[in-house]
Amino acid sequence: MNNCSKCSISHKDVSTCQSFLRCHLAHLKKQMAQQRAEYEAIVLSLEQQNKERDIEVKDLHSKLDQQRQWHRLVETKICNAERARKDAERKNETLQREMEEFFCTFGKLTSEEKLPEQIHQSF
Repeated sequence: MNNCSKCSISHKDVSTCQSFLRCHLAHLKKQMAQQRAEYEAIVLSLEQQNKERDIEVKDLHSKLDQQRQWHRLVETKICNAERARKDAERKNETLQREMEEFFCTFGKLTSEEKLPEQIHQSF
């Protein structure tokens, strides 16, 4: 009490002040606990959202890989179709030439056969 005698604060005031500080401290601790719970809930929510996004990203990567495979397959089929078309055109051109040669040769043979007949009929 020797320090209190020099102060203008009474023992009752100190007790009231301590009680107020304890109450205020308890209130602050309660607020901190609430904030901590809120932040932890937010963190958990963000972690869950992150997991969901990771799943979405993996799914999108999988779909992208499937699209790339499909694209390569379509490109291969288009190239094969183009190659087959060119081969068919070459075969058609060759066949056309062979047919023209055949008809040209066959036409000469038939005209040579007709020539003796025409000569014989003219007598």
